[in-house]
Amino acid sequence: MTRREIVEQLARERRVETMVENIAKQPLSAELKDLAQMVYVVLLEYDEDKLADLWNNGEINFFIARIIINQYRSSSSPFFKLYRKYASKAEQIDAFRET
Repeated sequence: MTRREIVEQLARERRVETMVENIAKQPLSAELKDLAQMVYVVLLEYDEDKLADLWNNGEINFFIARIIINQYRSSSSPFFKLYRKYASKAEQIDAFRET
């Protein structure tokens, strides 16, 4: 299979989204959807031969899980820098509060 076919199959099965929910231990929020999209980008940019080997050897789930864990838990990952860093410091705004 080509890299594109592998990623299309994963997307059809929603495998990455399911794994993101399991690792984050919460339903898929907007932030976690962004994480899933970042994983797809990583897969699309990864070496095609290596990705095909992971797919053919049944190791693709472990590879995806490692990407998700590294992105979700690391304070130096692109996902943390783009999303979690600001979300953790943001305050909830109560819109249209009547006084």
